[in-house]
Amino acid sequence: MSELFATPLVDCHHEPDGSLILRSRVPAGRPTPTVLHWLRRYAAETPDVALLTVATDDGRRSWTYAEAWADVSRVAAGLRARGLRAGERVLVLGPNSVEHLTATLATMLAGGVAVPVAPQYAGPAAEHDKLSGLLSVLDPAMVWVDTAAQKAVVAGASTGTPQVLVGTGGLAALTGDTPPRPEDLDPAAPSKILLTSGSTGRPKPVAYTQTMMTTNVRMTIDVWPFLRDHPPVLVDWLPWNHAFGGNANVHLVLALGGTLHVDEAAGRPERLGTTLANLRRFRPTFHGAVPAGFAALLPALESNPDLRAAFFGRLDVLFSAGAAMHPTVFRRLTELSASVHGTAVPIVTGWGSTEVGPGATMVHSHGVDPDCIGTPLPGVEIALRPAGGKQELLVRGPCVAAGYWNLPEQTRAAFTPDGWYRSGDAGELVDPADPSRGLRFAGRIAEDFKLANGTWVDCAGIRAALLSRSGGRLRDLVVIGADRPALCVLAWPDTRTPEPFQEEDLRVLIDDHNRDQARPSTRLLDGALLDPEPDGDELSSKGALVRTAVLQRRSALVEELYDRQGAAL
Repeated sequence: MSELFATPLVDCHHEPDGSLILRSRVPAGRPTPTVLHWLRRYAAETPDVALLTVATDDGRRSWTYAEAWADVSRVAAGLRARGLRAGERVLVLGPNSVEHLTATLATMLAGGVAVPVAPQYAGPAAEHDKLSGLLSVLDPAMVWVDTAAQKAVVAGASTGTPQVLVGTGGLAALTGDTPPRPEDLDPAAPSKILLTSGSTGRPKPVAYTQTMMTTNVRMTIDVWPFLRDHPPVLVDWLPWNHAFGGNANVHLVLALGGTLHVDEAAGRPERLGTTLANLRRFRPTFHGAVPAGFAALLPALESNPDLRAAFFGRLDVLFSAGAAMHPTVFRRLTELSASVHGTAVPIVTGWGSTEVGPGATMVHSHGVDPDCIGTPLPGVEIALRPAGGKQELLVRGPCVAAGYWNLPEQTRAAFTPDGWYRSGDAGELVDPADPSRGLRFAGRIAEDFKLANGTWVDCAGIRAALLSRSGGRLRDLVVIGADRPALCVLAWPDTRTPEPFQEEDLRVLIDDHNRDQARPSTRLLDGALLDPEPDGDELSSKGALVRTAVLQRRSALVEELYDRQGAAL
């Protein structure tokens, strides 16, 4: 057995502009040239091991490494025979599936640029102009869709004439004489494009080279040496049009010859039983979820010893993403895992974004607090730069994108000429005297605003505090009050928790929050509890709340909140 984690070692220095620059002193390993090298390697070494398993009408399909390499090679040859040229884009539009991953990997092996896109873009409620705008920016030569209905939507939104392939049959029809080789690819050329979440505007395309993708995985393995002990097993549903699901998880499995069991419940609360059955059956070695997802698992883990033994039995780590886990959930999971393992399974997290591959920092030490996001990964530089009373997190390194595809203005706004990506996120050192203890996430700088009296409001800090106070029973919330005399909140309950959040709970939450606030500008005047599911484009394709859309759609409710509290103002 190797050590679980590499020891965090961090260099830091101050710049003349007040920035603090952090770098890891953990040696960086040499990355694999392309992700296709991984697939070919395990097709030869462990041909009968499943790369994917997916639910079907007849049970469950297992797709081995040998089958995957054969399918990807054949489809790549067919794409070239159909006229796909190096650098041309292929949209991949559908749910996680064997066909989805085949189309993505085959496009890259053929020298094209794979663009996995959320199925919502061509769904029944899709907005025509969004898909049209995306197609205009990307100008794809080909599109693979899961269904004929999606083909019709794409055809109606496209101003060009891309070839459209549909479902399993569309890929099965692709054949060619000479399958391409991974050695013939340029590792420094664009190979994949993913869209940002759209939480701060329209989604933006981020182009990845093979080197960026394999380097990001190499960094993770460098600080988590336990990954070398055995091939990872994941039970996961995160969409592959998302950097965490499609890059971090899929590539981690590919890099180490592991298996990804696609959870067909897809994170839906009403299908939690399916997720529990998959976890019991497949016993993951690595499991990632958002804090609310872990909170939803707790009651079943606490009440069912067999499930608890299966889930924790061979886990190396739990990875919490998207927000800080509530301390109570953190403690209960720690105690449960220790009851199975004898020692607690570490609960870790990290920080990054679509623009950085997605990982920039990672926890790789024991005993950290839930809000710690770790230290820079090997080869990554993190800058804490003063901005709006906080410190903005900037990132530079070999996994950071050069900019947004075909969007020069947005690129200039987010990327500096010397290679730094301005994240818009705020961070701070857990212990200024000891940088090796890592960083703490401090919210979104862009979400902060001024009240009518000119006072700046730490919107992200208040949001984090309220979500923490809710004990994981709120899905998300939006703090409002820009140019208003006081703050209000719009909140969405999480229906996966055993004790649903009610209107009275919101009143108590607001009262408890206000009781601890010394400054009037941080107190909440009122709030509204909304339906569990945000409406329409209030959610980005990756599940994040789009603040501007929320405020636009809920403008009447916002006015009602302030009108009914007019006397108190």
